[in-house]
Amino acid sequence: MPLATQKSDQTIASGIKHFSAAIAHLDPLRFRAWGELGLTTAQLRVLFMMRAQPGVTAGELATRLAVTPPTISGIVDRLVRLELVRREDDELDRRLVRNHLTRQGEDACSSMERTTEIFARRIFDEMSDEDLDALVAGLRAFVKASDLVARLEPNAPFMPGPRSGEDGP
Repeated sequence: MPLATQKSDQTIASGIKHFSAAIAHLDPLRFRAWGELGLTTAQLRVLFMMRAQPGVTAGELATRLAVTPPTISGIVDRLVRLELVRREDDELDRRLVRNHLTRQGEDACSSMERTTEIFARRIFDEMSDEDLDALVAGLRAFVKASDLVARLEPNAPFMPGPRSGEDGP
């Protein structure tokens, strides 16, 4: 195996290790927020999808999450009962039901974002300017490469589903 390939494999392995460690530092924040809200990961993903695409239908949500329509219906039903989501009939096509965040749903998403931002800002304050610049450049490249892989291989078994416009956890 050529030396350049070995180095690249080692760099990739190191990148995966450090990326996983960085995510692990954010997980306790998210788990605490999820617990305080009494929501599952799937329910939070649905909230952030609705935030990114107000009026999304249950069918669109099911496709994006790669779950069955009855599964998404149960998730949305719970969010409606918690008054985080409201359903509205589509004005142009009465067969469609559009899902929207309520004020409480928007507040839940905003609260999670604020908590993560406060934690991240504290960490970034401890980093040197050079390290922070390198991190930002690396994250920008990571997002760009992630978007490319999602476009090139949207149906690959490791892909979580369509991601365009998705925000949140």
